[in-house]
Parts: sequence; structure tokens; C-alpha cells
Amino acid sequence: MADYLDRSAQAPAVSSEASVAMLGPDWDTEDAYWQSAYPARPYARADRGYEYYRAAYRFGAERSVRYRGEDWNDLERTVRREWLGSDHATHSWEEMRTAIRDAWDHVRGRSRDERTHIR
Repeated sequence: MADYLDRSAQAPAVSSEASVAMLGPDWDTEDAYWQSAYPARPYARADRGYEYYRAAYRFGAERSVRYRGEDWNDLERTVRREWLGSDHATHSWEEMRTAIRDAWDHVRGRSRDERTHIR
């Protein structure tokens, strides 16, 4: 047991930036971002609240991390298939595609929003 404690004390600390790079963004932080950002998105409709888009944002953020290093254009068909087969797909791909892509881009730091990004 003492040997284990000695070894764990020597383990390097992982910075929050490295953690995001390895594990992806914290959903609570992304969720807070999207709650404030979604009304200004060109696809957001005034008659739809944040809850309408929430699953799409989470799905896009998660897929961006899962397919780290891959290009959206190469994976869109795969992401679409996964969306349609998921419990999240309460709305059609056509309705949610842009929100999913928006979250994908935001996680990767490619959002057009000038606010701080999670990369």
C-alpha cells in the first residue's frame, strides 16, 4: 500500500487545458455557454426555447471530442446516422444539423462567436 502511495504522489498533475484536450469540454460549461448563445444563432427560432436545441448541442460537442482530429465533411454522414439512432433524436436531422455542427465547431474553437471558446 505504501508503494502505491509513493507512486501516486509522483504522478504529474494534469492542467485543465490538458484535461479538455484529452477528455473534451465539461458539459456544464458548454451547457451554460449555449443557454446564453443560442438565441443569437441564425437557426434559432423565437418560438423555440433552449431545451429544443440542448440535445443537439450536447451531441455535437460529444461527437467533436469522439472524432477528434477528423473533419466534419468526412464524418457528417456518420454523425447523422448516429443522431438518427440515438435517444437524442427527438427532432429530425434536418432541424438539428446546424446546431450539432455549431457545437462541433465551438468545441474545436472554430465558432464565429467572439466570446471565449472551450477548445
